[in-house]
Amino acid sequence: MVRIGIVGIGQIAEDYISLFAEGKIRDGKITALSSRNQERVNSIVSTYKLGDIRTFASLEDMLKEDAVDAVIITTPHTLHPAMAELALRRGKHVLVDKPLGIKASELTELVNLAEENAHLVSAVMLNRRSSDLYRRVKDIAESGQLGELRRALWQITNLYRTYAYYGTSTWRGSYLTEGGGVLMNQAVHQLDLLLWIIGMPEKAHAFMKEGFHRPMTTENDVILNLFYASGASATFLASTHESPGTNRLELSFDKGQMVVEEDKVLTIRRLSECEEDFAKKESTYFTHVPCEVEWFEIPVTPNKVEQARTINNFIASILGREKVLATFSEGLKSVQVINGAYLSAWSEKTVGLDFTPEEYEVFWKRKLAEQGKDEA
Repeated sequence: MVRIGIVGIGQIAEDYISLFAEGKIRDGKITALSSRNQERVNSIVSTYKLGDIRTFASLEDMLKEDAVDAVIITTPHTLHPAMAELALRRGKHVLVDKPLGIKASELTELVNLAEENAHLVSAVMLNRRSSDLYRRVKDIAESGQLGELRRALWQITNLYRTYAYYGTSTWRGSYLTEGGGVLMNQAVHQLDLLLWIIGMPEKAHAFMKEGFHRPMTTENDVILNLFYASGASATFLASTHESPGTNRLELSFDKGQMVVEEDKVLTIRRLSECEEDFAKKESTYFTHVPCEVEWFEIPVTPNKVEQARTINNFIASILGREKVLATFSEGLKSVQVINGAYLSAWSEKTVGLDFTPEEYEVFWKRKLAEQGKDEA
């Protein structure tokens, strides 16, 4: 039985604790909680009947005792890297809630540390990777049966949030305390899936609106264009202020297309031959390549089911039974692209994803100074 300590007892931590209490987590047991809010801890212990577990005021205090084998970190984003590093250095397996951090430059050393300690499992809670539908989409894309990627488009504008949402925690909606908005928080799951399925781009160009119709200073409306070495491109649109909004992924290849709608309907169009081969020999002007269409409706995997799958995968990886779904190096990728999107929007130019930490830091500090004036 793997002994689990949970660090930071906010809403997301309570969601994970409920999975343990409901018996949905195998081979793992919560043995410790860490939070500065002792009243909140006592309430959680009582509500979920956690029994005789250890409680600590900080992660450091927890790690001084032989209370856990692994930790799940659910604190605000800006605290993730330092806490993950501390846990690894104390010989603990680590599962970090998304995102892994807010700056790619701060995560490189953490990724190296994780790789140097390969006997410890280090993972990121990118739970959408456990989705039955998106695993199928990835398998088809990687199989090559639809050929080479030409274009991708993900419109994820149904991540609706009310004014009350931004009032629940003082750290929400601020670059200083949250590290970003819809890209860093709500849409990071879809962005991670896109990168997981089609790989990392070379360049990015982004347009963002910050605080658009909401009481916040981070971005809540984004158009992100990604450019690949192969010539393929991807467009990622995200917002938190549209209702009902849309969730639609299109992947176009030279031998077909996949479309996913609302996380449940998958349409596959298989061309009779490569598009360009058809175009070279076809004598008419406005026809399309003949194709066969397959249609599947796959039940939406509830978020808590995906969370349970990811925690179970983490524990199974510790026990040597499975390969972890999202390593720290995988978690770094989405942060690198998000930072690239911010740098592009703030500098109003296309940026290579090999930008330097110093270049990003100049614009980051400028943004924090602007935010401070806005909030004064």
